[in-house]
Amino acid sequence: MKEVTIDNKIMGYIALFERIGRVELRECLENEDMVLFIVGERKLAELFKRNSNIISELKERVNKHILVAESSRDLVTYVKNLFFRFGVKEVIVTWKEGQTDILVAVDQGEIGKAIGKEGRNIKLFREALSRGFNIKSLNIKQ
Repeated sequence: MKEVTIDNKIMGYIALFERIGRVELRECLENEDMVLFIVGERKLAELFKRNSNIISELKERVNKHILVAESSRDLVTYVKNLFFRFGVKEVIVTWKEGQTDILVAVDQGEIGKAIGKEGRNIKLFREALSRGFNIKSLNIKQ
């Protein structure tokens, strides 16, 4: 497990999310373009039942793309949850010498969005996964 430092900006995002969504947040990460909110297992349906407009409300307040995903103790499920918006086709996990390599296939038209400008999105997803798993690499199948 990686040590995580939370700055005031992230604390603000967490407070905003919990106030609007009324669901406890597991993780919150951001890059220049996106804020990634991770809720607990089986909490996504509850979140949208309580506030079906949460994505647009958060986007309006934060002024960045918003992605909400559900965490999982199962690595493949967690990867599928993170990449759900991009149409996951398959997740290939390779373990060797205690290191984990992940290759994700998404819809052909979504590859660029999944990777993000200058690889920002894929880096954000790798960071999210590495907080709970020992990840060596995360790549999009081209």
